[in-house]
Amino acid sequence: MPILPASDLAAAVSFYTGKLGFDLAGQWQNDDGTPNFAIVQLGDVTLGLSASERVGSGDEWAAYVYVEDIDAFTDQILGRGVKVLRGPEDSFYHCREMEIADPHGNRLCVAQDLKPGADGPGL
Repeated sequence: MPILPASDLAAAVSFYTGKLGFDLAGQWQNDDGTPNFAIVQLGDVTLGLSASERVGSGDEWAAYVYVEDIDAFTDQILGRGVKVLRGPEDSFYHCREMEIADPHGNRLCVAQDLKPGADGPGL
């Protein structure tokens, strides 16, 4: 499970659940009641969101996740106002990919395995 930093945990949870369609699986807080960690899930994909002053660089992937239908996923998030940075486009390693960034600079590559095999996605 990748753990992604978020300077505003409530905003991160809202983005992943409201814009990307993840479900909130759990959320924890400090003794003073401020949220410090959340887990969100989309199908078999699980991400941790951690309250942090450190933010993603946006230059490299913080996580690479697979969905069943990348074109349908892209249409859904575009309809919710999410900016797509790249794609969807087919790669030489038989994955159809698109890239987005969350409000905290975490760059995500979301992909569909176009040639599923016994070795696993993209192999």
